[in-house]
Amino acid sequence: MNSTFTQLNQRSDRLVTAIQAGTVQPISDAFRELAELSQLLEEAPVKPDVVARLTLTRANGIRTIVEVHSNASFHSFFLYFKQTGNKRSTKELIRTASRNDGGLRTSGLEAIAQKLSMYQSQSNPVVRTTLRILKKHAYRKLISARPDELGLTRSTVHLPLHSFSALSSHSFNVARSS
Repeated sequence: MNSTFTQLNQRSDRLVTAIQAGTVQPISDAFRELAELSQLLEEAPVKPDVVARLTLTRANGIRTIVEVHSNASFHSFFLYFKQTGNKRSTKELIRTASRNDGGLRTSGLEAIAQKLSMYQSQSNPVVRTTLRILKKHAYRKLISARPDELGLTRSTVHLPLHSFSALSSHSFNVARSS
């Protein structure tokens, strides 16, 4: 599948260079073919890059994998997967979590590793914990980004406030009942 898109991309590059060089006549099918190729390339699925991955292996061989992708939003920042065995085909998505999942003060895979390793069960303890930050600059940028930069809606409420000087000029006399 990937080689097909590579071939399409190379074909479109050849057409563009031929058009720029002027070797293609204006009434040829090259323009129509280029439009079809660009439409096919736009529809190609783009797999997001994994920026960081945390892997927890339990005694029974089941792995819990937490990933951060390059296109992460605030509410689906961490992707939790469960994998049984060594085949990647057994990897299934459990849930997505927001960036505050590790904790409000310490967000990141390190905090999630501590949180998940605290849930030790006697029958199935955590055997190995592996944290791999594959793209350090992108990971730091995502962790330190403001929530509105990650797609969280920013809302503000403007309430009309009257000046307090107007309230202080009036004297409020409260009659005391004796």
